[in-house]
Amino acid sequence: MSSRLRIVLPPVIGIVSLPLVLWDIHNARVIESMGMAWDMGAPIWPYQTSDILLRLLNGPAYSIAMPIANLLRLAGPTHLVLVVPGILIWWWFLGLTLDRGLARWRLFGMIVVFVAMLLWSAVGVRSVLRFSLDCSAFRLSTALLILRFITPAVWIIALTSLLFARGKRVVLAS
Repeated sequence: MSSRLRIVLPPVIGIVSLPLVLWDIHNARVIESMGMAWDMGAPIWPYQTSDILLRLLNGPAYSIAMPIANLLRLAGPTHLVLVVPGILIWWWFLGLTLDRGLARWRLFGMIVVFVAMLLWSAVGVRSVLRFSLDCSAFRLSTALLILRFITPAVWIIALTSLLFARGKRVVLAS
């Protein structure tokens, strides 16, 4: 491979994540200015969407950075001081892992297809969270809620598959 993924992935994902981070900061200010105007919290669209998409794209970085941010009692958008460097470090580490051949590209491609199918099925099924047989119009907020809850499972499945593939290579090599 001519380009090194440990060099390419962090800036590319950083460029994709930057508008989401700025949108999240803007949304935090809007939510703070509204105070208690919303009875049930901020609406999913558009005020929680940036956070959901950031967690979807950078799940492991959030899983590592958020407990540290909670320990330091960073609230609101100030937790992004830890999350943004965590995102860049995570994608550098994943690029390094893929550059060293710790994951086979065939397996990685299968994982990408599996994750895409899982997310597509979560968005495509209209009545996952509703128990009625009512076929009302598709709601974006329902799809975003499903993505919020399915994101950790998708990342765990993908990373566990890579770990098992590496373990299999080590066991078969010895």
